Amino acid sequence: MDSVDLNKAVSLTQDLRGDLRELTAGFPDDKIFLLFENNTWKHCHSGWIGFRDIPDDHVLILPAGEEHKRIEQVMQAWEFLGSRGIDRQSLIINVGGGMLTDLGGFAASTLKRGIPFINLPTTLMAMVDASVGGKTGFNFRGLKNEVGVFRQPLHVLIYLPFLRTLDRDNLLSGYAEMLKAGLVADADLWDQLREFDLSGYQEEKLGRLIWRSVKIKQEIVGNDPEEKNTRKALNFGHTVGHALESESLRQNRPVPHGFAVAWGMLAEARLSQQILNLPEASVQEIQRAIQNLFGTPPPGIIHPDALLNWMRFDKKNSGNQINFTLLEKIGQCRVNCTVSEEEISKVMSDE
Repeated sequence: MDSVDLNKAVSLTQDLRGDLRELTAGFPDDKIFLLFENNTWKHCHSGWIGFRDIPDDHVLILPAGEEHKRIEQVMQAWEFLGSRGIDRQSLIINVGGGMLTDLGGFAASTLKRGIPFINLPTTLMAMVDASVGGKTGFNFRGLKNEVGVFRQPLHVLIYLPFLRTLDRDNLLSGYAEMLKAGLVADADLWDQLREFDLSGYQEEKLGRLIWRSVKIKQEIVGNDPEEKNTRKALNFGHTVGHALESESLRQNRPVPHGFAVAWGMLAEARLSQQILNLPEASVQEIQRAIQNLFGTPPPGIIHPDALLNWMRFDKKNSGNQINFTLLEKIGQCRVNCTVSEEEISKVMSDE
């Protein structure tokens, strides 16, 4: 693994207090604000929160969970920050999972037309996915990340010991995004992830796999920061996955984002077979790996008509056509694949 480099946008750190002090050295104590979600505050703040003498009333704790990734929480953050005199010389530190870093990043990006922020991801999902790429936003009208902006944080610090606080489902949720990185860009990473025993929690080895996943996303995003073309590679599994997630939220039985993406990858691997002739052996390999880890979707979530309706509103679409990233082979993908609703329905009916 790379050692911490505070000149890079994303770093692994073994000295969280020290590196945070260095990163924030240009900001007075009373210009620093911390945004947490309640699970992170409960499990992850002790031992490092005193890295600076930040006023107690500069800490906001928001409710956890994807169902809270809404405009109401953004407004709460705006009100909290604005009422305490935040300005463009201030700094916001977002501490939490992908929901919090997305939402906090959006609040920072829009308040006063942009306040600098640092992300401190505390879940595997946030480390490998939300940490890179500058996407911020919140869910709206039931649609995943429907409102947002691109804005890069000053820095992202990844501190692996936070992962010790996670249950298996939360680890798996982030692992799905690592599997996706291997499927779209690195067959060797895919093989290593299939063979890795996640239940054993080997932090050093997991850290190397995390860092490789982060570097893949950095390389892809660096070539297309605003998702005009090649960055769409990262959307594999997400067209179906976001529809599954939206439908589960509508039914008031939400599934973790990574689980929805994993099941989305199963469906989109079948679409890849239909559209791009992905070999059957590769489809079976993907299916075995994902089902061994994530099982199958809850009964009633896979409803082709309902999922198609969510997909029609996917922000990645263009020209009233549903847009997919599909696999040509494991480790190589093709973006901007449009698929008929009949083909989608057939695959969803078979799942």
